[in-house]
Amino acid sequence: MAKVIIGGQKHLSIPNLPRNSRHTLICPKPFPAGRYPIEKIWYPLGSFMAWQPIWGGYQAIHSFNKILYTNKPWFITFEDHRVLYRNPQNQGEAAIFDLLNNRLALDNCQKIIAISDYAKLRLINRIKGWHIEPQLSKKLDVIHPNFPVRVNQSKLYQQQQNLQLVFIGNHIARKGGIVALRLAKKAEKLGLPITLHIISELAHGSGVPTDFPDRTKYIEDLKLLNLNNVVFHKSITNEKVIELLSQSHFQLMATLHDTYGYSIIEGFSVATPAITTNVCALPEFIRHGENGYILELPINEVRHWSNWLHGEKTKTNEYWEILNSTYDDLAEQALQQIIQFLDRSDKREHYEFLSAGALAQAQIVHNSEKQNELFDDLYAAAAGV
Repeated sequence: MAKVIIGGQKHLSIPNLPRNSRHTLICPKPFPAGRYPIEKIWYPLGSFMAWQPIWGGYQAIHSFNKILYTNKPWFITFEDHRVLYRNPQNQGEAAIFDLLNNRLALDNCQKIIAISDYAKLRLINRIKGWHIEPQLSKKLDVIHPNFPVRVNQSKLYQQQQNLQLVFIGNHIARKGGIVALRLAKKAEKLGLPITLHIISELAHGSGVPTDFPDRTKYIEDLKLLNLNNVVFHKSITNEKVIELLSQSHFQLMATLHDTYGYSIIEGFSVATPAITTNVCALPEFIRHGENGYILELPINEVRHWSNWLHGEKTKTNEYWEILNSTYDDLAEQALQQIIQFLDRSDKREHYEFLSAGALAQAQIVHNSEKQNELFDDLYAAAAGV
């Protein structure tokens, strides 16, 4: 049995670690502790293991979204190319960035783990032409996030009840909550038997990727939370989220940008199909008509929404018009997909097929029991135990 240090970003580590490891996983506190860890002074300082002391030693390290300066055997898991140090502001930074990036090519870096083919693509594009490209490519692998599979059979479709949809996402606009609300408005006008659940802290505007920075643009959309066919849950426990997912027919996440989409896999773990977009990693585990439905956005060569503007351009009326029409288009696509589903003569059988496909994806690719064994074997090999 080995002692393995878990470092880097905690939010990424939770679904990308063994859930019941036979090894001892240690999550040391940062130093200095509290609100001001050392990377707040300068981000690369966090790569030099500024942790509080660990007594008793350890044999390996698993880092998340952070390159480490260490001579111990270590693994790194990342969600996109931002794990690399880049865009130095001066010669000193350039030297440190090169030093840290080159740590990935050393033999003690056992494996570079992308959480998706999208993440792998982003890293490959970033290191193209680097002198360490061959070494990094050899140890680059994809291991998808894992979750406990909570059910062992697909769901049945009860035709007498409203179609239950659930949106989960604190970023209400980026994740597709605005699309969901506009869908609910369209459905109410048509008298469609739909109930939409919204789980969100309603974060939006400046500072949120893809959003229009002026929050006043979203006022009318957020009023739709009061529609008769909308149920708003501002903050509920994860157990309640899973319960709501299990009671819903579809999870709706018409996102404009999402490096992965963990809530969709949690939905799959209770056999709930999803309706989502074709960006980033999502098409890797959502197959249209097999375990959910895909809404189409125009995308570029790295699978990003191609109309996404950045910087000062996000403040222009042109960008709001782009966003506004995109929200409308996705809401209409989702509406038509739901109408097609409701109009099917075989919707009960079709729904059970989608639900079975969702559960199979969770069982085969994202199963925490299988991933547990995989990671434990990697740790054992690295530690020589």
